[in-house]
Amino acid sequence: MFSRSRRLSTEALNMIRINKFTLVLVMVCSCCVTSIKLDELKNDKNLLYQNLFKPDQLAKTVGGGSSAASSRAASRPASGDRDGAPMAKHAVNKSSADGEETSKTRAVQADAQSSALKTTISEKRVEKCKEKCPANIKECCRNAIAEKSCHNATDDPVSYFVNPSYPNEDWDSSFCDFRVDIKNRNVCQLRLDLEEFSLRGPHKYLGSCRQDRLIISTTLPNGIGITELCGNNTGQHLYFPVDPKAGGSSVALMMMTSQSSRYSWKVRITQIDCLADPQAVAPTGCLQYHTSLSGTIQSFNYAGGMYQSGLDYAVCIKRSVNTCRVEFQQVPGSTFGINSMEGPSLEEGIGRAGEVSCDLVTHDYLHIPGGMLDIGEEILAATGNVEVYTPTAEKFCGRSLSGLAIQEFAEKIKVNDPLGAQDNNTIATPVTSYASGPIIVRFHTDSVTVRERDIGFSIAYQQLGTGCNKNKIRR
Repeated sequence: MFSRSRRLSTEALNMIRINKFTLVLVMVCSCCVTSIKLDELKNDKNLLYQNLFKPDQLAKTVGGGSSAASSRAASRPASGDRDGAPMAKHAVNKSSADGEETSKTRAVQADAQSSALKTTISEKRVEKCKEKCPANIKECCRNAIAEKSCHNATDDPVSYFVNPSYPNEDWDSSFCDFRVDIKNRNVCQLRLDLEEFSLRGPHKYLGSCRQDRLIISTTLPNGIGITELCGNNTGQHLYFPVDPKAGGSSVALMMMTSQSSRYSWKVRITQIDCLADPQAVAPTGCLQYHTSLSGTIQSFNYAGGMYQSGLDYAVCIKRSVNTCRVEFQQVPGSTFGINSMEGPSLEEGIGRAGEVSCDLVTHDYLHIPGGMLDIGEEILAATGNVEVYTPTAEKFCGRSLSGLAIQEFAEKIKVNDPLGAQDNNTIATPVTSYASGPIIVRFHTDSVTVRERDIGFSIAYQQLGTGCNKNKIRR
């Protein structure tokens, strides 16, 4: 009995051991299966990420259309998978967004490359043109030169300074400055061409620029012979000296404007290299410089009908090798008005010459060195080529430019009555100068000018190489 119980106990114990072993085996197998499934799921997720986010797949996604969409649908986990569904949705949205961004980036890069290429070509063209501009302004250079307005600076050999709304007019009251920096140490002059210049004119009784005006300041102490400029001066030009070697490395142009009238300007500024282009250099002291054999000289604001007060500047003409005389005459049909001793009582069309009429009481005059009434070859021939007395005068005023006024003044001097009444037959006639050396006409005005009387002048000059052997003329 005892042995049987013992055998049963042993069998039960064995059964329990077998069951424990089986349970352990089952648990191990279950863990292996679970691990395998987790690994497979992880691999599937990794594969999905790789397919969705690698660069070539992105390109296919952008260009592939429906095929890429079906590929993503096949890779998407079942709707019951909590982790899989949100992940796949995020991946698809990111892929689409990245594709669009890539497309935009490529388009921007292409535009930038095209723009950079155009800019490079344009810059090269501009630089090539600018090299020729100081000596010869051509149409390509005009188009290449940038127009700048208020509160700007430039160091270009040629530049444009314009009013803020150019080519339209402006009305606002403003202070508009423009600085020209000179980096080339061979530059000795600046030339300003007033291609358009329309400001309010001088005060009608004082002659000064009290509203709108151009002020030019340099670091050189002698200035340019004119402190300010106003009125209508389209077509005029100015030269003034600079010296970078002496510290004059910049020039400031300042436009002071008010709301009293509309205004506009376009000023071309040329830096003159005295070594590279010596023919373009104006003689020292000349505010204006004409290089043709013939041309026209006008006072500032002649178109506006009144010259400024306080002027004293020189207009120079380049002398030709064969020139022996220069003839000056009033432009046909033009008006002439420079204040004289008689003031407004002087008859229209009557000219005056000499110190008494032009520089005794008033001090406005046009100075022509060695000015005389040319007696002509006919008169010399009629006198048998004997010595002929021909007086000269250098200061001209009144209401015409008259060579006859020289003769009349000389007659008054002869009879010792320079202040006596004149015959008033001194109408507009040419004035000729045989003076040697530089050809210089100077205009001087005193501190007061009056509108409608002090109009200014428009005279034509012509250099002549004939009629030079007038040794019989005694001056």
